[in-house]
This record gives sequence, C-alpha cells and structure tokens, in this order.
Amino acid sequence: MKKIFYVIPIILITFAACVNDGVNEPVSPDPVIESIALNYSQSNKSLFISAKVTDPQGWETIDSVVFHLYRMDSTDTNITNLFMTGLLLDDGPPLDIIKRDNVYSYLIDSNVLSNNEGFFQVKVQAFDEDGNESNIEIVSALVASNSPPQIYPLQLPNSFEKGDTLVFKMRVTDPQGAPDISSVTYSILKPDGKYLKDFFYLSDAGPYGGLGDEYADDGIYTVYQPSNRESKLQGLFVFYFVAKDISGARSDTLTVPITNPGVTLILPNSADTLYSGETYKIQWESAYISTLRIGYTTNADATLPDYSEIATVSATTGYYDWQVPQGLLSGRCKIKIYDPDKPTRFDVSDAEFTILP
Repeated sequence: MKKIFYVIPIILITFAACVNDGVNEPVSPDPVIESIALNYSQSNKSLFISAKVTDPQGWETIDSVVFHLYRMDSTDTNITNLFMTGLLLDDGPPLDIIKRDNVYSYLIDSNVLSNNEGFFQVKVQAFDEDGNESNIEIVSALVASNSPPQIYPLQLPNSFEKGDTLVFKMRVTDPQGAPDISSVTYSILKPDGKYLKDFFYLSDAGPYGGLGDEYADDGIYTVYQPSNRESKLQGLFVFYFVAKDISGARSDTLTVPITNPGVTLILPNSADTLYSGETYKIQWESAYISTLRIGYTTNADATLPDYSEIATVSATTGYYDWQVPQGLLSGRCKIKIYDPDKPTRFDVSDAEFTILP
C-alpha cells in the first residue's frame, strides 16, 4: 500500500499537465501581404513594384502574386485606367532583386513606361496552392520628371560693417513637396578672390537648429552669419545660395552681392625705423570709403594712446607721403587710419615702429 500511495499522485500530476483548459484559435490559412511599395526611378525612368508576402504553410505554398497597375488623373479621383497586369516574382533578376526572400517584385522599364507621366496606383493580391487568397493591398505613386527646388529671398543684407552678424532668410519650395528638399547651402567669394565653398547651411529646424531659424518646417530657411571684427578684408563679398532635393536636382543659384566698407593699413605695419624729417609713404587699401583721416602716436603702449592728425585725404589714392616731424624720438609709434564719417572703420599698425632723430 505504501508503494501505491507514492505512484498515484505522480500519475495524476502528469495527466493534469497534459490537459489544455484554453481554446485554441484556428490559424488562418490565407497568405498575408505584409507591405507593398511602388517606386519611380527618376534616373532610370522605371517603375518598381514590390510586395512582402508570407504564408502560414510556408513560402513554397504561395502560388502567385498578382498585380494590376492603373493610371489616375490625381490621387483624389476614383477614376482609373488599367495600364498593365502581371505577376510579381521572387526568382531574382532581372525583374526581381533577391531570390526567395519573400519580397515579390516587378520592374517596369522605361520602354514600357514610355512617357506615361502622372499618378499610378497598384493593387496586389497573393494566392496559395490551396486557393486561399490575401487581402488586396493598394498603393499609389507619382510618376513624373523631378523638378528642382526654388529659392525666394525674404531678407538679405546689402552691406555690413566688420563685426556685424548678417541675417539671411529665404523661402524654399519644391514641386514634389517640402520633404523633397535635402539642403539649402551657400558659398562665399571674398574680395581677395578666395572662394569659401565648405557648404555653409541654412536651417528650417526652428530654434533648436542653432542657426537662428524661428519656426521649424515653415518653409523659411534662415542663417545668422557672424563677420570678423578683426578682418583685414573689405570690399565686395558675394554669397551664392543653392537648394538641392533628394534626387540631386539643384535650384537656380541665388547671387547676393554685399558691400563691406572698410580700410586696411599696409605700411607701416612692422617694427620699422623712421627718421625725423624724412618722407615716408603710408599705404592702405580701402573700399566704399571716400575720405580717410591719418594720425600718429608716440605712446602706442598707453591704454588710450594720443593720436596727432597727419592729414585728411581721398581714400582712393591708396597712399600718403608723410614728412616725419622734426625732433620726434620714440620707440612706441603707430599710425592710425579711419573714416572720419564713421570712425569705427579704422585700422592701426600691427607693430610699433621707432622714430629716431
């Protein structure tokens, strides 16, 4: 009796584990279209149809995947015209991409597609060997030549002072829609002939884009471009703006010339030695300045050096023959040139020079 006492519970537990209290849901035998796509290639002028299809019994039971391709006047109409009917394949190139990957495809080349631009719609349905069928899946696409973006200037400076921040704002549109725009960039041609083409960017990402844009995705692209207060360049800066789309199409280039009035001292700029009474040629370069005032100091090491006026001359001459005053003796001399109408436009000798008797 003791032996039976231990055996019976084990048998009962084993039997209970085999009993299923739940109700098994029947598995649908129908094939399933998990996703479909209709992609137009601008470069090849071709249309590619693809559908990922699975079957509960396994891929080998799928009998066929049928497509019907229609032309439409627009995506808002229910009127369609049958363009072609065929089978999507999963047997590799040329009509498919990868063999036996459950993605059934068909490539319609440019000869078949011809000049049939407009909206297309494809309906796809899968069938298995037992006669089971999937739902009909539908997708549409625009088949048309890609058009480039367009730039419309909203805010452009025409002049700036050294140290200013230049603000550029422009509206950029694309016939294929805003998501088709991939970038809005600009390059700069400097007055010295050097071309900066490191693709400076404008932003439509809003305040978090870091370039001064106000509202994200409003079609207005913005950049705040600081200038160098210590720059030795002045003259005409030319900005070239261009927008590109995801297909590589470029907008017309928007050319923006911007003047930068200023002056740069050429000589004296190093630790030269001058002699009182001699004639020294002070030289400079200037742009968009009519009059220039020249001064000198003998205490350039002071916090606020004292400058004595030498002359006020036409800026376009580019030089002035200065007769160094008699009796000057200093090793802390500098020349300053500036626009008397706007004294912030100035330059000073880079290094101190010496005047000897």
